[in-house]
Amino acid sequence: MRLSTSGIIFIITGAALIVAAYRFALPGLLPAGVLLLALVALSALLILWGTRRVSITLETTLPEVALPHSSDRYPLAPEGKEVELQALVVNTGRLAIPASTIDFVAADGFGESTTGEVPALPHGQGQTVLTSFTPNRRGLSGLESVLITVAGPFGLVTTKKKVLDGFPVAVAVPTLGARIPKDSAIRPARLDEGKIRSGHTTRDFHTREYVPGDDLRHVHWPTTAKSGELMVRHEAEEETLHALLVVDLEGPDEHPDELETEFLLAAATAAGIAFLRADYEVFAVVPGHQTRFRGTRDIDRLRLLTALVEPGPVQLPTHDNPNHVIICAADDSRAEAMAAHFTKRTPVTIRSLSEIDDMTLLGLTEDLPESWTAFDAKRVRR
Repeated sequence: MRLSTSGIIFIITGAALIVAAYRFALPGLLPAGVLLLALVALSALLILWGTRRVSITLETTLPEVALPHSSDRYPLAPEGKEVELQALVVNTGRLAIPASTIDFVAADGFGESTTGEVPALPHGQGQTVLTSFTPNRRGLSGLESVLITVAGPFGLVTTKKKVLDGFPVAVAVPTLGARIPKDSAIRPARLDEGKIRSGHTTRDFHTREYVPGDDLRHVHWPTTAKSGELMVRHEAEEETLHALLVVDLEGPDEHPDELETEFLLAAATAAGIAFLRADYEVFAVVPGHQTRFRGTRDIDRLRLLTALVEPGPVQLPTHDNPNHVIICAADDSRAEAMAAHFTKRTPVTIRSLSEIDDMTLLGLTEDLPESWTAFDAKRVRR
C-alpha cells in the first residue's frame, strides 16, 4: 500500500492541526485534524476490503495439450507467434471498486509484460481485458503473476496486490514443413523374405498348403508349380509403419546452447509430423522422455514434448525393427554411433548441427538446410 501525494498532504496537515490544537490551546482545530487522518485511514480500509473481493480468470484460444499418460495439461503456443490472453475481472464484493490497472507480468521468454485498464466495477459486475504476448524462447513459461492496482476513495491511498499466481504456457519450437519420400526406401521391411511376397494389391501375403474348404481362386500357381503341391495365397496382416525419432542433446564437451537445441528440436518436430501425417507411429526418444505418438491427433502432443525437453544425452531403447530412424544429435560421432546399431536394411536419417553454416539465424523458418525438411534417399547417410 502506498500514499499518494494527496494522502501525504492530508496526513501532514492533520497531524499539524492536532499538534496545534494541543500546543496553542485551540480545540477547534482538533476535529479537523482527526477528520483528515480518518479520511486516509478509511480510504486504506476500503481498498483493502475491495481488492479482497476481486477475481481474475485467464482464458486463451490456445489448445490445451497433455502428453500421453500424463494429467498435466498446458496451453500450447508456437514460438515467435502472437498469443492472445483474455482476462475477466469480476467484483465479487458488496462495495464498488474504483477504476484500476491490471499488470500482466510475463515469465522469462514469454515476451514483454503488459498492462490493462479496468473501469470502476459495481457489485457483481465484470470487465474483460485483452492482452497479447509474443514468446521468444522455447520452454515452459507464460505469466508469472497478475497484479491489480487500485486507488482508494479521494485518491489518498493506492495498493498493488497479486490476484493470480502464475499461468503456465508451453512454448514449442516453430513447425517446419517436411515430407517423406514416396520411393521404396522407407516401405516396411518384409518379415520373412522367403515367404512374404509382394502382390498386385497394397497388402502383402504368404503361401501355405491347400486345405479342404479353401477358395480355389486363391491358389498361387507359381508356388504350386515350384513346390509340386497345391498352394494357396494367404494375406498377411497389415503392418503398422513405425518411425523411431531420437533426439540427443549431448555435445562433445557440454550441452548445446539454447539456439542449437531449438534447431535440433525443430528438425525433430518436422520429421515427426511428416511421418505422423503419413500414417506412421512415431516413437520419440528425447532426454527424460520416451513417448509413442499415433496419428495426426498426436501432432500437438509431439509439439508439447519439444517445449518440455531439457538438454542431455539419451540411450537407444530396445527397438522392434523400425521402418525408418531419424537421429537429431548435437554431436556427429554420437549420431553415427547410434546409427550403427541398426541393420543396413533400416533407413537412417541423421540431422546434425554441422549441416548449418550460420547458427546466428534469428528464426527457424528460413535458410535451413533442405535436408532438414526432406527425406530423399540421398539424405540418408550410413
